[in-house]
Amino acid sequence: MRQFGLAALLSQQGPRMATARTSYGDNEHSILYAETSGCCPLCSKSILFRKPGSSRLNKGYEVAHIYPLNPTPSQVTALIGRAAPQDINALENVIALCPSCHTKYDKDFRLDEMDKLRKIKDGFLAEARANATVSDYTIQEEVYAILDRITSLNNTELDIPPPSFDATTVDKKLSTGMSPLQRHEIKNQAITFYVRIRDQIRMLEQSDQVAVRLLQSQINTYYLAMQRQNPGNKDAVFNFVAQWISARTGRPLLAAKVLTSFFVQNCEVFDVGP
Repeated sequence: MRQFGLAALLSQQGPRMATARTSYGDNEHSILYAETSGCCPLCSKSILFRKPGSSRLNKGYEVAHIYPLNPTPSQVTALIGRAAPQDINALENVIALCPSCHTKYDKDFRLDEMDKLRKIKDGFLAEARANATVSDYTIQEEVYAILDRITSLNNTELDIPPPSFDATTVDKKLSTGMSPLQRHEIKNQAITFYVRIRDQIRMLEQSDQVAVRLLQSQINTYYLAMQRQNPGNKDAVFNFVAQWISARTGRPLLAAKVLTSFFVQNCEVFDVGP
């Protein structure tokens, strides 16, 4: 009798040779641990532990393959239509999980859980690329005065209603590719701080107009670099631009987000779509 379906295909192919698990070195473990910030990405438990009476920290995580290393027959069925990574053992396909979550992931494998881990890992990879890019892009010293002005605003100044401001450009630029919560935050910051930052920039232009234009160009350039690394993800682009400004100036991230919101409205950052 002729067999049909997946079982027949597997039987015709014969037993599949198992792929060997890579032994990751100290450098790879440092990367995998660092990208999780020390917590299991699924349950948020610490992935380091200290034995009673010991001052030494021990590794409390396991290296889990996102796309299964050696799929079981049921996993093969579930993975139909999903291409395996070119290198199944590459760091891009593994993530640090606590032993409990790793066991559960392998034992109760589900596509939605794999997609969740894939999204988490892609976020880690995007952040690593952005961090590696920070040192390649300088920023004008004039930005210090702007950020210091933002952080020095007192309660009385912040309680004063901002001048009338048309947020139409912000709405158009953020109409697609951004979460509603992030869009709301940027719009509120633009409305509250736009005129104040604009006035500060005009003061700086009086002493060095070219420097301010260079600052605008630098922010646009870094935005384009982040857009290339994170196409279609304006949430990530906005936050990476703000993190870059904060990292390069040593000023609070919140102030950097306020300034980035200004440039969303005022410059070519987040080009207006159709």
